[in-house]
This record gives sequence, structure tokens and C-alpha cells, in this order.
Amino acid sequence: MPKQKPVLAITMGDPGGIGPEVICKALKGHVFKKSLNYAVIGSRAAFNALESHMKLKLPARSVSFHETGDEDFDLAAESASNGRLAIKAIAIAADLANRGFIQGIVTGPLNKASARLAEPGFVGHTEFFARASGASKFAMMFVGPKLKLTLATIHVPLRKVSELLTADLIFDKIFLTDEALRRDHGIKKPRIAVCALNPHGRETGEEEDRVILPAIHRAVKAGMNVTGPHPADQIFYPAYQGEYDALIGMYHDQALAPFKMVSFHDGVNVTLGLPYVRTSPDHGTAFDIAWQKKGKADPSSMKAALVLAERLVLARYA
Repeated sequence: MPKQKPVLAITMGDPGGIGPEVICKALKGHVFKKSLNYAVIGSRAAFNALESHMKLKLPARSVSFHETGDEDFDLAAESASNGRLAIKAIAIAADLANRGFIQGIVTGPLNKASARLAEPGFVGHTEFFARASGASKFAMMFVGPKLKLTLATIHVPLRKVSELLTADLIFDKIFLTDEALRRDHGIKKPRIAVCALNPHGRETGEEEDRVILPAIHRAVKAGMNVTGPHPADQIFYPAYQGEYDALIGMYHDQALAPFKMVSFHDGVNVTLGLPYVRTSPDHGTAFDIAWQKKGKADPSSMKAALVLAERLVLARYA
């Protein structure tokens, strides 16, 4: 009996945003892998509207479709109905992945405000899939042609970052990053640099000695090639030049401001620690350009997320 092909699913994201548009654009002309099956999970009404509005449609012969419901949605605006449809798509994907029917998920961008109107307390894709899969240790890693980085803390207010940082948390992010670099990117001895939290590191703060250094020492003792804590305003340039394989940032904007400066159109968000592959473009719903007849949304990041997910799924499951 022939081995079943791994399945890569793509979730619609917020139907009122650019998710459906960039999905259709990314799949148009895409060279589908013969060793993979593909599925899109979303609202048929949204994709029908996209075809009518922009003449964009899914390649039906190459991609199967899973319907999330025919609820009305709002164009280029926050709404509970948009949030419900976006959450339904990722809930279906998570359920199918947990049951072994899907091996990889590429998520279209959703709007967190809309998602919270539908499900109060919703935090984000990363936390949703971690909770749904039962993953106790997970991380958000961003992958671009010139930089790879992992966040120690994710979507939290800046004033709470210091109290959330612990040596165990930082070690877990280092471990997951090292594992991903070895398994998914073929780097035998990854070079990882850890950012300081404070300007100039210990010159202006105490978290470097209290929680960051102990995590680095533990990682080095475990055989990982890790250095730091490095002042964040100095470490990104050598990393960009190839002196490090990945960085660990202490908080969201510390890492993502420089990353998006150089990889806005080709950066990919990868969730580490899940029992399946999950990637996404590194941008949001872009309501300001969504659903315009000329179709202004750039699909480059979605294309990059799709290509990386294909590579990771084939490497792990084919």
C-alpha cells in the first residue's frame, strides 16, 4: 500500500483583510510538490467574493477546500463575524493536525481585535496552536534570508517583560532555536547570540546577570554554542553579516523592528515546539489596502511561508 502524502493546509485568516488575496496570489503559478497534498481552509463566500471583485481564484485542481461556514463578513474592518470565521479556520486546522490528517499549516493573517470580539482572551496564532496541541514549551521564530531570530516574550505589554523573563524561559527558547536550526536548517553546530534586555546590557539593568546569563551558562553546559547577553543595538549587524545563525530577542519589538526592516517582504514566522509544522507571513491584515480592485497586497511573504512550510514538511514527514 503506497504511503499517504503529507498534507499542507493554508488557513484563510481574517476574511476582511488581505489573507484571501495573498493566498490566491501565492498559489497562482505555484509549482506544487507532487509528494504533498494541499488544502485551503476558509469561507467559500470570501473566496467567491474575491474572484468576483479581483478576478482572483484558487487553483481548484491542485488544492482542496474545507468550508468554515457561510457567515457574512465585513470588508477591510474589524468585526466579530470576521473573527469567528478566522478562528474557525485555525480551529479546524489544529483539530485535523492533532488527529494526524495534516502535517503542516500556513496561516493567513488574522486581526487580533476581531478575534477578541469573537473569542475574548484570544492572544494570537502561536498561543492558540500551542494550547490546542498541548505544547508546554513553544516559541515564535522568524526566518529570513539574512536573519533568523526567536522571541523570549511575545505579545505582552513592555512594562511586563522584565517580570516575565526567567532563566528557564530563556533557556527553553535557546533550546528550541538550537533544535530547529539543526533539524530544519541543517546547521550542525548553530551559533546563537542572546540579546540583552537593557540598553548596553548590565550597564543599565540587572536582568542580564539575574536571568539571562544563567540561561546562557546552562545552554553552554548542555553543549550549545551560545554567547551573550549582547547589547541589542550592536548584535543585529554582525548577525546580518552571517556571524551568527540566530538571535534570541527579549521582547517583540526589540527583535522584529530590525527584522522587518530587512525582511518585510520575505520574512516567515515559524512556531517552534509544535508536533507539526506551522508557518505564516510576517505581516498583518492590512485593512488599509484590503479588497481594492487593483489588488495591492504583496504576496511575497505568503509565498515564502508556503515554500518554507513545504520544505519543512517534506523533510520531517515525506
